[in-house]
Amino acid sequence: MRVLPALTSLFLAAAVAGCTGTTDELLRPKPTGCYFETGDDTVHLTAEQTANAATIAAVGIRDGMDEHAVQVAITTVMQESELINVDYGHDDSLGLFQQRPSMGWGTEEELLDPVYASFKFYEKLRRTDGWQEMRLAEAAQAVQVSAYPELYEKWEDEAVVIAAVLAGGQGSGLRCVSDSPEDVVTEAEALADAYAYHWGGSVSGVDGPVVTIAPEDDAAGWNRAAWAVSRAYDHGIASVEYGGLVWVPGENGWEAPQAEEGEAVTASVEADPAIVTVTFATE
Repeated sequence: MRVLPALTSLFLAAAVAGCTGTTDELLRPKPTGCYFETGDDTVHLTAEQTANAATIAAVGIRDGMDEHAVQVAITTVMQESELINVDYGHDDSLGLFQQRPSMGWGTEEELLDPVYASFKFYEKLRRTDGWQEMRLAEAAQAVQVSAYPELYEKWEDEAVVIAAVLAGGQGSGLRCVSDSPEDVVTEAEALADAYAYHWGGSVSGVDGPVVTIAPEDDAAGWNRAAWAVSRAYDHGIASVEYGGLVWVPGENGWEAPQAEEGEAVTASVEADPAIVTVTFATE
């Protein structure tokens, strides 16, 4: 029986739209965060969640774990913290994996470091007999020993998509459309340091605002390109190039570079397609 207010709202929206844009543009929230895409499957995460997921994947690959292990880790963290590095939890649990200092996982400071927390998770997973043959939720429970093991299962499908992009070499599977925060680390050297900490190796070069990464193969290249895109929000990255495609912040995702000035994609058309090229804004 509230037809009149509803109609009034629609008329007002239409009137405003006539002045400033379409009704759809006014009512649709501006896209933010990142989209993981594999075939017909899409998962949306915030920029913070995406960065944490990329760290988890990089540490797993660094430590010799495979895509399945990354799926287990992402399944776990989606349930434990929803990929947010919280400093609280049940009893003394904290961090991405809600690990407990009192149970020997590490100090509070260590467990709030996503790299260390991921390392400790994979360390225990590796020691779990038969984890490779377990369902994702089952393997997560074998590590975490949760009081609610059935809750991990609901995150399995999303974890598979996220891991495919970050650890499975899924080409151009990640696009991020959010703006940069007010406080952003724009130094290329800072990204190189983060790469060394997460991946356990060095970038191939830092030249002014450009960081280059030389992967051993195409799948490794896409994993590292996705990692770089995941850091764009915190590092103010202007573009990432790999495999003859370029990503810039926005809804379009990965595209062929454009040489013409004024085009939406303005990265270099001369970048080596076998090298991951990360470019920072110079202004």
